[in-house]
Amino acid sequence: MGLQVPGSITASKVSSFKECGLAFRLSVIDKIPQPITPWTLRGTLAHTVLDRLYFRYDGTNRTRERALELAEEVWAEALTEGALSGLESTATNLHSLHREMRTLVLQDFEAEDPTKVTALATELRLETSLGGVTLRGVIDRLDLNDDGTLTVTDYKTGKLPGEVQENERLSGVYFYALLCEKVLGQRPSRVQLVYLRDATRIVASPTEQTLKGLTSRTEAVWRAVCNACEREDFRPRPSKLCRFCCYQDLCPAQGGSLSLLETFKVSHGSRKDGSRDGGASDGLGN
Repeated sequence: MGLQVPGSITASKVSSFKECGLAFRLSVIDKIPQPITPWTLRGTLAHTVLDRLYFRYDGTNRTRERALELAEEVWAEALTEGALSGLESTATNLHSLHREMRTLVLQDFEAEDPTKVTALATELRLETSLGGVTLRGVIDRLDLNDDGTLTVTDYKTGKLPGEVQENERLSGVYFYALLCEKVLGQRPSRVQLVYLRDATRIVASPTEQTLKGLTSRTEAVWRAVCNACEREDFRPRPSKLCRFCCYQDLCPAQGGSLSLLETFKVSHGSRKDGSRDGGASDGLGN
């Protein structure tokens, strides 16, 4: 009978499938939500603050004081709307999360100069078709450079990656450059990863060859996903990331069993596909 093929693919879904086929299936196809953690919440809150800072204010008005005002606004909304309810909300935990979120926001002023950025859009959602699959993505920030070219900016709230992980992270932001080229008709001259925790930027220039290679790899991943759905064969790929995985009870490689899937769905619920970009978390350096 086979499994239902996903309706689209994103940078985080490509990465998820390459890391572990079974985790991809459980998250993307079965839509079993991953638990809320302090790391994912911290990243979400910091992203929201920076989104508002660059969207609401022009360069000269992007000050640390305004950033902290927005941080308090976002924090108050999170408390009111119950966004923090999934955590063990002790006073100590909340105080720590609040402090860490504010620190991450201020680190952006160390990594770059917000007063010199011309932000064309924040949280920009783009979509295009490629070889029979729909590509989707949400760009944290799209900047206009002084020479009329574009820069794609992606915030990261995890740790600075090693060389291998850096290439994987750049593949994700190159994915956004490909979307810009397909949808906006202009290839960005630069992409940058802003690692807020370390106040560090990783900057690269996407070339025609880079995006052509990315297109081929994305199409190959999509074919592999379709084949795996047809055969109902999504295999686990054990790695050091397994100890962070929330699907261990279902994973044969971790002593679990897929026979528990329906019970697991009932107890954990299922997610509608309204996630930002496929549901990647920021807890492991994303």
